Amino acid sequence: MTDATPPKSTVESRLLGADPRIFEFFHAWRSARRRSLVPLRSDFEPLEIPTLLRYVWIYRFDPDLGDFVCKLAGEDINTAWGRSIKGMTLREIVGPADHPVMMNRWTQLLTVPLLHYGSATERLSEMETQVAERLLLPLASDDDTIDHVLGISLYTISGANRTRTPLVPADIIQIPCAEV
Repeated sequence: MTDATPPKSTVESRLLGADPRIFEFFHAWRSARRRSLVPLRSDFEPLEIPTLLRYVWIYRFDPDLGDFVCKLAGEDINTAWGRSIKGMTLREIVGPADHPVMMNRWTQLLTVPLLHYGSATERLSEMETQVAERLLLPLASDDDTIDHVLGISLYTISGANRTRTPLVPADIIQIPCAEV
């Protein structure tokens, strides 16, 4: 893994108006990085953010399936999806309409690597009444394998705008890890 000494973060200035829990989550991830570009999965300790656990999830890319598999999902995540999503693939969770866009975004998140922020106005095709503000971050299994997506989703119930196209690029901000 590339050794990087991160400059002063611009995350707060780039995500003006984001929920403070987004930044608390980001700081826990950043402290697990140590001097690496991306932290090891083993260095990120979810118990360091106990008040956020209900909103946190982790997926790992499974090359045999060609898809991401949910390894951990907090109680608010499972409630939002109406069932436990642990062990399910991304395709099974988000559905075929959104899967290609999500795969593209998550693959880019791991290969660049980068932080991915989605505003509370972004919605998935299958979500009728819930929208989420979320931050997605990469994790590595080892020094050469960035293969986990760590995220926080802060769901709110609202009348999702069904006339609005799902997964609009204008609703996201991506920041390369090398910049934070």
